[in-house]
Amino acid sequence: MNEKLFVLTSQKKNTNHVLHLIITILTGGLWLIVWLIVTSNKNSHNKKLDKQINHVLKYKEQGLSDADTYKQVKVDKANSDVIQGRVIFVVLVVVFLYFYLR
Repeated sequence: MNEKLFVLTSQKKNTNHVLHLIITILTGGLWLIVWLIVTSNKNSHNKKLDKQINHVLKYKEQGLSDADTYKQVKVDKANSDVIQGRVIFVVLVVVFLYFYLR
């Protein structure tokens, strides 16, 4: 699991703010839109990775072995997928009933 933590950590993305500042100045502020979009996307990506890292670390702090941690993370992911599927199903049923009973 240490390898998984290493891989997740190495996937984090950084924004070169100095470069974006220079381009923003050279383009008279037009590049600011691109800079904001890039920064937002990278922050979103890094938050997802942090969530995964914290999930793994939670089980490691409980004293689980690497194999047990991997199994537990896999089970949690499967449970999350099942819950997401049920929520989507309920929403679709409610929307269908709304239009059908109208």
